[in-house]
Order: sequence, then C-alpha cells, then structure tokens
Amino acid sequence: MELSDRIKTIIKESGLNQKNFARKINVTDSYISKLLRGESGMSNTTAFLIEEICGYSKDWILNGTEPKMANKSALKELTPLKRKIIADIEQMSPEELKAVYTYIMTLQQTNKEFSEEGKPLFPAI
Repeated sequence: MELSDRIKTIIKESGLNQKNFARKINVTDSYISKLLRGESGMSNTTAFLIEEICGYSKDWILNGTEPKMANKSALKELTPLKRKIIADIEQMSPEELKAVYTYIMTLQQTNKEFSEEGKPLFPAI
C-alpha cells in the first residue's frame, strides 16, 4: 500500500471529503491532491499532525508499518495554537526556518538568563 492509498484510507475512514480533511489538518487542498496522486511526499511533521488529529500512527502513515492506529495513551496533547504553529512551520522555506530557529534559541537563552534571576520572562505556551 502506497502513501496515497493510506491517505485515501484515512480520509474515507474519517468520514471526511478531501477538502475537509485538508482543513482539519491545516494544509491546502492542492497538497492533499498531490498526495493522493502520488506526486508529493509527506514530512514527519504532517504525519505527526495526522496522528494527533485523526489517531493514525505516524509510522503507518509514512511507511505502512503496523499498527495502523496510534496508541492514544502515548499521544501528547497539542493545543490548537501548537498545532497551528507546527502546520505553519511545515510550509516555511529553509531561510524562514533558520530565522524561526534563531528566534527560538534567543528566546530560550533569554528565558534561561531570567530564570537564573527568578522567574522566566516568557513562560511556556
């Protein structure tokens, strides 16, 4: 079974159409179309989002590795904001990713410096 077949299975079993599935995982309709035609691969991040949102194992989505469904107790809950951030990062260029990474590293260093003096300047989301 190819990635495109597994995506078709997820859409069908979720009771969604292609457009609603794309919205649910915060990607474009055209991206889902490319996946379904076998014209695009899928990143670990997108597979993780599908695991989080739909319950299908990331490894099954990417490689067809059983089990098909994720162990729900092992899934870490993501807030809607974290899901949105992950989806946005998925669409970034390498240059944008470098800028975001630099920002995160600066934020962590600043938080570390302030936490040594008392409490963090920027609490975790």
